[in-house]
Amino acid sequence: MSFRRFLVKRVAISIALTIVAVSIIFLTLRLLPGDPFSSLIASGGLSQEQVDALRAQYGLDEPIYVQYIKYVQSLLTLNFGFSIAQSRPVSDIVFPRLLNTMVLLVPALVVTAIVSSILGSYAGWNRGSSFEQLSIVVTTFFRSTPVFVTGIFFLIIFSYQLDLLPAFGMRSATANPEGLRETYLSTDFAYHYFLPFFATVLYYSGDFLLLARNSVVERKGSAFLTLHRAKGLSEMEQLARAGRNSMLPLMTYFALRLGMMFQGVITLEVVFSWPGIGRALVLAINQKDYPTVQAAVFIMAFAVIIMNLLADVMYAKLDPTIEGGDV
Repeated sequence: MSFRRFLVKRVAISIALTIVAVSIIFLTLRLLPGDPFSSLIASGGLSQEQVDALRAQYGLDEPIYVQYIKYVQSLLTLNFGFSIAQSRPVSDIVFPRLLNTMVLLVPALVVTAIVSSILGSYAGWNRGSSFEQLSIVVTTFFRSTPVFVTGIFFLIIFSYQLDLLPAFGMRSATANPEGLRETYLSTDFAYHYFLPFFATVLYYSGDFLLLARNSVVERKGSAFLTLHRAKGLSEMEQLARAGRNSMLPLMTYFALRLGMMFQGVITLEVVFSWPGIGRALVLAINQKDYPTVQAAVFIMAFAVIIMNLLADVMYAKLDPTIEGGDV
């Protein structure tokens, strides 16, 4: 199969998955009992006539298929509508919080990939050593422990017992930063950033370390390293070449993990009260804020689909043998 056919096939699959995800998001919210305005009637806050007017304003009185068509049309133009709970454009809610999430996740993933890959390559090269055994035990422990448990443990120790770092939020309550520089490059931000960043790094370190270790173990006895050994290359030079040849699975896994990290970000942001898209989603679900929930879940699902597509394309481009196989 040519690369062009491979790419067309993967893009078509991604489009189909996006349509399925969009449909599931829409139908799941509509199948839930009640709607965002049901509680207003029960509490006596609004009359039935006023609630009916609100439902008409947000299009909730229209047939399901009409709501679905309008929903898809709005997604195509990235017009997520107005938040029911906050009465302002959903874009003003989700995009700033998406940036906060990416500021937390992307640097953590980059640091994790680099450090864990180096340590994993060294562990694989020194198979059977105490370093290999200790690194596997430590990283496996943190990977098998839910990230919110690690986060709570860090809060208890560093925030409440030692009182070294703040327990919640992205900045102090009195802080009023202006611009990206003051928001993300201040000392106050760094203090709030450390705990969620470190919890994320520890949680995902096991994946990259074990992947790098296994790749180096497989390549340690390969013919190309035997040739380099015969040429008189030192142990460190051989390790560097083995690590470089292990980059293909690491690069593709990095793309996959960047998309899938949204799975764990919700609990992480709730534990640390981080004002990201995951925490915004939880609040919107509790308020039955349909437009905000739809936008947040769509962004998360779309990120997973796009990063999976990118991983497939990277693997096919870096490993030409895939194009001739059954992909």
